[in-house]
Amino acid sequence: MDITCDQSCDMGYIYLKKNNKDYLDIYDDRELLAANQPIEVIDNIYLKLNKLNWPDKNYQDALKDGDFIEEFQNDLDENGYMKGIELRLTEERLKTIIENFKIATFELNKNQFYYLSFYPDQITFDPENFVYAFTEKEDVYVIISKSENRHYQITLGEGSSLSPQIAYVRALIFKKDSPYDIDYLKSLKLYKSTDDF
Repeated sequence: MDITCDQSCDMGYIYLKKNNKDYLDIYDDRELLAANQPIEVIDNIYLKLNKLNWPDKNYQDALKDGDFIEEFQNDLDENGYMKGIELRLTEERLKTIIENFKIATFELNKNQFYYLSFYPDQITFDPENFVYAFTEKEDVYVIISKSENRHYQITLGEGSSLSPQIAYVRALIFKKDSPYDIDYLKSLKLYKSTDDF
């Protein structure tokens, strides 16, 4: 998995799917953080997942309905799966993500799933967090938390407005036969730049 970080403006991007373009050529420095991240086996994740909120709508519908707003823009592919996460990436947040990056596997309803997390379990599995499927196939889910402190004010017209909370991606859960490549995700690479583009 590739993470890019522009330290001149504390912006970053986490590539959940391999991009075939030469988007990494502009970065000065590359650091291989994990050549082959070990995959843990978890037996009791469903107990943690049951504590989360599971709204009866998918990620895109929740976004359109104003249930939350993305921190910046998380890119989705033509089928509705998340390709990447754009985020404010300070040195401290980058350190948190790298130190807590984890891949695990578990079985649920006779299906093999993977769990990809960027934060400690107490943050990822906070009972206030939400789980959304990306598509009707329900083969990939995202766990998000909504900020209590950060909102965007959106004017709808005729004096009405929305004030959705900013959502942060905490983890992905996906079936083994989903569009995500576990071998790509296991290899964690960080690309840094301090140049102004």
